Amino acid sequence: MREVFAEAPKKKKSRWKTATGITLVLVCLVAGVIYACGIFYFKDKFFTGTTINSIEASYDTVEEVEAIVASQVAKYRLLVKERGGSEDTIQAADIGYEYASAGEIKGFKEDQKAYKWPLMLVKSFSYEFASAATYNVSALKTAIDGLTCFKPQVEKAPEDAKLTFNGTTYELKKEQQGQKVIREKAEAVIRKAIETGKTTVDLDAEDCYEKPSLTSGDPVLRKKYERLYHYTSVRVTYDFGDQKETLDGSAINNWLKVDEDGTVTLDSDAVAEYVYGLAQKYDTYGKTRSFKTHDGSTVEVSGGAYGWLIDQNAENEQLLSILKDGLQVEREPVYAQTASTRRNCDLGNSYVEVDLSRQHLWMYRDGVVILECDFVSGDTSKGNTTPPGVYSLYYKTSPFVLKSDTPGDSYETPVTYWMPFNGGIGFHDASWRGSFGGNIYTYSGSHGCVNMPTWAAAQMYENISAGYPIICYYR
Repeated sequence: MREVFAEAPKKKKSRWKTATGITLVLVCLVAGVIYACGIFYFKDKFFTGTTINSIEASYDTVEEVEAIVASQVAKYRLLVKERGGSEDTIQAADIGYEYASAGEIKGFKEDQKAYKWPLMLVKSFSYEFASAATYNVSALKTAIDGLTCFKPQVEKAPEDAKLTFNGTTYELKKEQQGQKVIREKAEAVIRKAIETGKTTVDLDAEDCYEKPSLTSGDPVLRKKYERLYHYTSVRVTYDFGDQKETLDGSAINNWLKVDEDGTVTLDSDAVAEYVYGLAQKYDTYGKTRSFKTHDGSTVEVSGGAYGWLIDQNAENEQLLSILKDGLQVEREPVYAQTASTRRNCDLGNSYVEVDLSRQHLWMYRDGVVILECDFVSGDTSKGNTTPPGVYSLYYKTSPFVLKSDTPGDSYETPVTYWMPFNGGIGFHDASWRGSFGGNIYTYSGSHGCVNMPTWAAAQMYENISAGYPIICYYR
């Protein structure tokens, strides 16, 4: 027998299927609605996780992002750094700087397809672009005019490196960079900075300043400096006893010639002229001397072969060598002849004073008279006058024979003490004479020598030596 309740499970299964189907339809409808809403929402808004030029743009429209960009552009400031530490700021408002959309943000939005929004929820998007902006060219020029670097009190033209003479030697003065801006270049650099959105520009780093045309590193300039300094740094201090003469760059500078290639040459003729000047000033050989005699009176004494005499040729060569070597020295010049001192007419305080007018002499040693006596000098009546002048003793010898081969006046006279000082003229003993002094020399004088009593000649011989100064004079 069949039971009718066996059909019941089929009805229950049918209802479950129906419910499941309805649920799926509803889910699909809801999903479709959500998807459609998402498409509608993101059709003009950026996906989540979107940044544009570091601006958070999630869920913003193109217009909203452009408004933010525009507000940022309005805050634009360009810091202009200048030489010397000055800084100026050009602000957006100063130059009418405004954002000008070129469609970049819209393009970014178009890349984000709204229908893909479900897939984009877990992604991030970062966009960068150079925000286009416009500015007023005239306003920019006005802003540039107002920069500190263009103020007259700030602008300073560069200076070339140069050589300066300080009176004794040369100095190499380094170039000065100055603060003179090349306007056209500065304007171009500032415009480019603004147009590319830079916030800082350094005019010095951008090479916007005028430069010196000649620097201290210039090889020709350095060559000139080194040679000029070499010569003018020379210092020669000449020792002339109680006087000194200094040669330094103040004079040497006038002896130098500089060629365009930096070659420096020394005028040897000028050096020789300087040495000649020294000789004219300090030579005493053959010059007239004002001599203070034993009795305090002053006589002018000319002639003689005694005194200081610079060897000009040798000194010229020596000085040229010193100049070429760049030395600093203290020295005496090269002498052809010297005297015992430069004091007291080159006589010092040890000398023989011969008064030919009074026929009397004094021998000094260290300022003290150690001998004085009358004498007889050359016979003036026969033209044998003893010449005045300043001399020095050649030598001394004992005994000696005085000789002359002069026709009509030949003689041979032996003497014990012979002390010549002027050719064949000298001091000697005259034992044959019975008297000395007075005016004997005017009628019975010698052949030119100074005849002395034997005792006096002996004493002089004992105390005199070669080079001993002798001054002979008439009143």
